[in-house]
Amino acid sequence: MAPATRSTILGTAACAALAVGLLAGGGPATAASGTVVPDAAGSGVLHHAFPTATTASTSTYWTPARMQAATTNAFVDPDPVDGDPPVGTSDAAVASLRTSAVTAPTTIPGFHEETPVPGFSPDDHLGVVFFRSGGVDQRCTGNVVTSVSGDLVATAGRCVSALAGQFVSELAFVPQYDGTAPRGVWGAVAVSAPARWVTGREVAFDSAFFQVAAPAGSAAGATLSSTVGASGVSFTGAKDDDDFRTTGYPLDGGHDGTQVVAVESGAEPNPWMNRDDAIEGLEIESRAGISGSPWVAVDDEPVLDVQRGMTSFAYHRFTHSAFGPQWTAALHATYLAAAAAS
Repeated sequence: MAPATRSTILGTAACAALAVGLLAGGGPATAASGTVVPDAAGSGVLHHAFPTATTASTSTYWTPARMQAATTNAFVDPDPVDGDPPVGTSDAAVASLRTSAVTAPTTIPGFHEETPVPGFSPDDHLGVVFFRSGGVDQRCTGNVVTSVSGDLVATAGRCVSALAGQFVSELAFVPQYDGTAPRGVWGAVAVSAPARWVTGREVAFDSAFFQVAAPAGSAAGATLSSTVGASGVSFTGAKDDDDFRTTGYPLDGGHDGTQVVAVESGAEPNPWMNRDDAIEGLEIESRAGISGSPWVAVDDEPVLDVQRGMTSFAYHRFTHSAFGPQWTAALHATYLAAAAAS
């Protein structure tokens, strides 16, 4: 039998247990059916672990040819019906072997999450997130953020869970991507993502974090943060007209996805207004490859290397804007669950 993956529900409220099923013919184990019930504050978090063998094979799967051929993730969403963004459902099955209810930490003692790793520029720890979903090799943007393990990447929820109730395969991070992997291919070890994104597809929860393992041949004790640095993080949200810089790897507008491109813009309200507190937008022309691009505030000088949000999606109607979930308390729980892992 192939190695099984695991998922764990983390949250401050109990979540319903999921049924466990095995595919016939010796295939990988998956959930037959089940319901995830996040708490009202949205702090229910799914923690999905990859087998060690899968992490190792992922690092070799992403050859330069496969990386260059990977297509953009599903970035442009349909315009919401009646002015409301998509709302969650509570009856989507989670593709996993086992789930259980545990408690996510509220703090990490002795850990200063807003402090970036010194000695690196913000672009040093940007990279491309590669994954496979629906039989297609795809890509997003990712950014290394501070964590206990030193191996944590922030990206959009849709880049780790591209289909409702499922996690992607062959998930990896390539820092400083330039058409090759100058710092190696770092295969995913585990993913932490909001249940209200994975099962409910609520765009207000479209952020995720995943841990990676050092590529074969790396120096003993090498971590992602020690290799390329890491941004600090802040979950204080954004206000209309706050100024941000977002940096990603676009695949359109004359760009081939091998170089980072930065855009500065004032934050604008969610055009549908009914969820103005949950989603903010920036003026961005790109429509491909930039899910997971970090937002850094530029109102203060000097500009601090502290990620305060991210670009995750666009609407069909608004061709010159892209949007992302507010990084506030609900998503802070997801980060803490991921950052506390050693």
